Amino acid sequence: MVKATINKEHYACSVTNGSHDIVIDEPIELGGTHKGFAPKGLLMASLASCVAITLRMYVDRKGWEVQKIEVVVNMGIENAQNIFLEEITCTGNLTDEQKQRLEDIAAKCPVSKILTAGNEVRSTVL
Repeated sequence: MVKATINKEHYACSVTNGSHDIVIDEPIELGGTHKGFAPKGLLMASLASCVAITLRMYVDRKGWEVQKIEVVVNMGIENAQNIFLEEITCTGNLTDEQKQRLEDIAAKCPVSKILTAGNEVRSTVL
């Protein structure tokens, strides 16, 4: 469960999962106060961090020498559809075959699976 609360301040939302709190906001040019990630930025952050964690788990399990994993995510539009563009940099000693395997594993992270599956959002106003 995640709960977002917004008052009259444009457009800063307090978000909690009961254990951790963050602020989500819009940039100033969109009328916000720029106090935190914009919603789409947080979505990209969720994907980037999930890929990084998934890859770290995999390389550790395989015993591969990777000191650092960086994942940069941008969003674009192709053929009238949103597309997430990931650039993954692994600092270490990897073969081309290992890099290809990591590309395959990146697509299997839980957030990537959610974003690429057909999903539905149901809203109820109380």
